[in-house]
Amino acid sequence: MTAQLKIKENEATLLRAYYEEVARDTLGILWHKKLLIVGILLAALLFASIFLVLIGPRYTSAATIHLNFTREERTTGTKIQPIASIDPVALVDGAIRGIRSRATASAVVARLGLDKDPEFARESIVWRVFSIMRTGLGLAAVEPSQRDLAVNELMRKITVTSETRSYLISVAATAGDPERAARLANAVALEYLRGQMLQQLADTQAVAEGELTELSSVYGVRHPSYVLAHTRLDTLQNRLTALRNGPPDDDTVRFVTGQSFVAAEKTLFPSGPRIILILGLTAGAALSVGIWLALRLALRRQPRPDKLAIVGDRAG
Repeated sequence: MTAQLKIKENEATLLRAYYEEVARDTLGILWHKKLLIVGILLAALLFASIFLVLIGPRYTSAATIHLNFTREERTTGTKIQPIASIDPVALVDGAIRGIRSRATASAVVARLGLDKDPEFARESIVWRVFSIMRTGLGLAAVEPSQRDLAVNELMRKITVTSETRSYLISVAATAGDPERAARLANAVALEYLRGQMLQQLADTQAVAEGELTELSSVYGVRHPSYVLAHTRLDTLQNRLTALRNGPPDDDTVRFVTGQSFVAAEKTLFPSGPRIILILGLTAGAALSVGIWLALRLALRRQPRPDKLAIVGDRAG
């Protein structure tokens, strides 16, 4: 029994001595290849720094749309009534989908002329490689239009989020210029609100046309009630024409029922890239590659077959 315990103790001592020897050898290899590891680390940090300088700082600005689901109706007094009887969360989700939609982005591109901007109307490297591969295989090359490229780039730069139970929708845009980021965020939010305003005016116009037809059949076209309704209908038509042809602005969207708008302002504090995080990840990856390469080069030498036996002799 004592002999077995002594054998186990010797085996534990042997293994401990072996791993200590391996650790010393590994540290010795790393110290011997320290110039290689440091060189890889410095080269990686240099390339990461050049990359950060080339892409430059990124700025993010956000416009806010508040859905309140109530409206003020002025008759003899001010009356507050809900504008919808469905789930408000579903309305918020629908509004987010409308803001994120390709139709909204396409309208913004057309209004701002982004399809003529080189920053937006350009093919990505991945798409160019894909087109070259298709051409090399004898397939027809698919070339997107400048408008499609600009719409895709705009949708990539826009982020739409909502806050739970507050019914606040944030429309954020990221760009290399703070003023451009604020302009893009406001343009997307205002374009969505313009669509909502057009829909509401179209519904109001349909109701006004029905009332005008009814007044014409009852009182005739010379009655003051008919003249007043006709004037109101002309005003609605003029507002619809101006809203369809002209750019949306803050004064126009103030009349959108159940929704309020807070314009984005330019922010001079950059939102990215995260320099410390990128440099930290780069340094960690470079150290890992350097250590792996140093050990790989060291393993090319054949290990001595009696290494474990020598360690066993040293262990006693």
